Amino acid sequence: MPLLLASALLQAPAARADGEGQADEADLHFDLGRDLFKQGRYQDALEHFLASNRLVPNRNVVFNIALTYEELGRFADAHRYYDDAIEGEADPEVVAEVQAALQRIAPRVAVLQIVTSPPGGRIYVDRKDLGARGTAPRRLAMSEGRYRILVELAGYEPVAVDDIAVKLGQSKEVLIVLRRIVGTVRVDVRGASEATVHVDHEGAPPACTAPCDLDLPPGRHVLHFSRPGFEAAPQPLTVAAHETVPITATLSPLTGSILVRADEPDALVEIDGRSMGFTPSVIQGVPVGRRRVRVSLRGFAPVERTIEVAAGQQAELRDVTLAPLREVSSASRVLERLEDAPASISVIEQQELRAFGYPTIAEALRGTRGVYLSNDHVVYSAGIRGLGEPLDYGNRLLVLSDGHSTNDNVLNASFVGSDARDDLHDVDHIEVVRGPGSLLYGTGALSGIVNLVPRGRDEPTNAHVAAGTYYDGVGHARAGFHYNARKDAGVRASVTGARSDGFDVPVTLRDPGEGPPVQIAERAETFRAGGTSGRAWYGPFTAQWMYHTREQLVPIGYVGTRLNDLGTSYEDAHMMAELRFEPRLSPDLQLMARAHVNRFVWRGVYAFEEGTIFEQQHGTWLGGELRAAWTPLPWLRVTGGGEVQAHPEATLGSVFADGRVRTKPVPYRFGAGYLILDSSPAPWVRLSWGARLDVYSTFAPIVVPRAAIILRPAPGGVLKIMGGRAFRAPSISEQFYTDGKTQVPAVDPARRLVLKPESIASAEIEYSQRLGDDWTALGAAHASKLSDRITSAEDSPGVVRYVNSRRDAFVAGCDVELRREWRQGWMLAATYGYQRGELRRGERLINAPEHLASFRGVVPVVERLAAAGLRINLEAPRRIGRSSADETAGAIVADLTVSGELQRFHSRYVIGIYNAMDARYDYPAAESYLSATSRQNGRTFLAELTVSYP
Repeated sequence: MPLLLASALLQAPAARADGEGQADEADLHFDLGRDLFKQGRYQDALEHFLASNRLVPNRNVVFNIALTYEELGRFADAHRYYDDAIEGEADPEVVAEVQAALQRIAPRVAVLQIVTSPPGGRIYVDRKDLGARGTAPRRLAMSEGRYRILVELAGYEPVAVDDIAVKLGQSKEVLIVLRRIVGTVRVDVRGASEATVHVDHEGAPPACTAPCDLDLPPGRHVLHFSRPGFEAAPQPLTVAAHETVPITATLSPLTGSILVRADEPDALVEIDGRSMGFTPSVIQGVPVGRRRVRVSLRGFAPVERTIEVAAGQQAELRDVTLAPLREVSSASRVLERLEDAPASISVIEQQELRAFGYPTIAEALRGTRGVYLSNDHVVYSAGIRGLGEPLDYGNRLLVLSDGHSTNDNVLNASFVGSDARDDLHDVDHIEVVRGPGSLLYGTGALSGIVNLVPRGRDEPTNAHVAAGTYYDGVGHARAGFHYNARKDAGVRASVTGARSDGFDVPVTLRDPGEGPPVQIAERAETFRAGGTSGRAWYGPFTAQWMYHTREQLVPIGYVGTRLNDLGTSYEDAHMMAELRFEPRLSPDLQLMARAHVNRFVWRGVYAFEEGTIFEQQHGTWLGGELRAAWTPLPWLRVTGGGEVQAHPEATLGSVFADGRVRTKPVPYRFGAGYLILDSSPAPWVRLSWGARLDVYSTFAPIVVPRAAIILRPAPGGVLKIMGGRAFRAPSISEQFYTDGKTQVPAVDPARRLVLKPESIASAEIEYSQRLGDDWTALGAAHASKLSDRITSAEDSPGVVRYVNSRRDAFVAGCDVELRREWRQGWMLAATYGYQRGELRRGERLINAPEHLASFRGVVPVVERLAAAGLRINLEAPRRIGRSSADETAGAIVADLTVSGELQRFHSRYVIGIYNAMDARYDYPAAESYLSATSRQNGRTFLAELTVSYP
């Protein structure tokens, strides 16, 4: 059979190769080998077959070589050449013959199947000098025994596998993994978190994502880097075997710019969550791609847009319209729209505070609907709707700092002048609530509430200094900062100071004796003041603190002291600290818990003709409150809470002119609980009802209700129908004060004298109609009845004490207002109110003006640089005292200001003239004063400069 096959192969012509001579020689060797094979001379035949194949390779010759090796008994060599012969063979008959030969000799050889990863390794057996046995993958036929296999491949480490044992008739696969000869490139990234690395070509497949370690073959390479929105220069490098080369890719963002214009200036612009500037502005260096732009301004609904930024180009957002939120928190202790609040509320916006440069709370309240002021150059106080008498310390009004009462616990005074704070820089806006507020705030919220809402958490990090003057003689300064540690954590704090050398005030004496009826009180309102305040927040936690102190000279004949005696003076200090925890436990449940501690000190020196009296009033109190607002249904909110307060110190102390010493400590405590239901069963109606129970250690329990119906009868129209009760517990001073001569305590168990809380019942109807987006017209009617009114009465000839009057006080009136909301830097507001406050039998209330009117307007003159402000107030006549029907004279008081920003210098300024027409007008003074009236300031100047960074 082998001879027949060989004969067939011999008949195939040899292929021509390089030339005719070489092919002829190959044919000659082939013929000689064929003849020798037939003669059985296999060794000689093999020599000629090998020579023929060496000259011109041919599968026919290869097959004959394998056949010859088989005849010689060299089966391993025969197997190898049979493998070569079948490789690439397409003739089925030849393939069958070769496979039959391989099967025939398979029992006589051992087969090694050499596979390398990657393929292509050159294979050596035992020694390299014996020559390569082919490239992997390769099947090698071997004699039985043990072998050493060596593999080499360019660019890879050589590998030797020792002691491979094989047996006849068996096949063994040997997998050899080759390790590249490489160096390591340690790739780092600067300017971005990561980047994709490409080797030698920008379009090459990604090799790794830097930072990474990249193995490369030795030699020169170029690394290219890619990341969406960034660019980086290619980095050439030379890699050495087994060495590490460090390299850093510097990525620079591909940037463009965004022009942002809104209909309101100073709106915060955030790009992808980062604060970038304020409107209007061009934000440079914005990375290319789709960017989320958020424009926000306190008091307005934020606007979010997505914009595409291209490299080197400016994208534009010109049509950003900010809609006012008109939200308040004072009426319900939760943030709600002004139209939904169950109370009559006015808001003094931050823009107005800055445009007019209001230096005190009192000046900010001047001209607010329903509010009037009193000032006897000792105590500045405010009243709402006829409920404010001379020297009552404003104790029927509650002043809050972000919902925390700042009234003290001895006088129950509401501080609104220079005794409250040195400026209003830390105040974002002021909410003025007219009507009873005891439902949420307890005692003192009888006529209304003034809530100072602090500047928000969302302000950018900054530091500032400011200085200014007002009333000609008052200078004040401050320094402060706002620091954002992270998105939900930060701190804001400031220190302030103020001083005045006072001014001269004409005093019309009740009893001038033989002297002139009008004398001059020199250096009135001379004072020194200072303080600090701040807030810190971390997630749902908020802490606020405040300390303020003032020393003032009182040369004006206060409570009968000697006129122009600078020995009459007083010092007051009040401080507070509060910690809040306000987590949102679920989408429909909000919790508020707070704890607070407070301190008040008053020291007075009163120089009378008969001698000097020293007085001290000390108060310390602390408390806690827990409140929850639950919204079980989209149209129903339930608010419930309670608070407790302990007043371990409420002390009156006196050293009388005759040397007697009196100290009266009156500690007390109280607890309260309240529940409020707010529902909106239909879009056009909202209902609110609530009640509160206060339990004092010194009084019987007190219940106060409040109810409101809010209707929307027409688009843009809101009708509020409101009613409720409030109370005011008598202050410690009213109950137990005595000067040892002209006033005795109102509470005296020995005489069975008591002083009960006074209470008020109020009702109001208010209708407001929006006229377009910015204008609102409003009309309101209100009526109140004050029962158990606390007032002074004669106890004995020449001696008075506080009593609960049996004569109820009635106040009724109406208000109208036309207001243009703060938009595009300007506003207008005009108000008029008529109120009539009487006791039974038609006797008018003291110090209650019948007419209240005001106009306020701010108009931009040069965008951002200058805005002109005008405020006009009617100071209507007021009844002066009980013993006559005399009234103060009326006056028109006009204030002019110019305010703006000097952006290049990071500065804001305001200059102005208060009482520009130098109107002369008076306020009623207490009956214990030397004068029945108190002359108010004429024309005074105002200036302030604030510099901030950045």
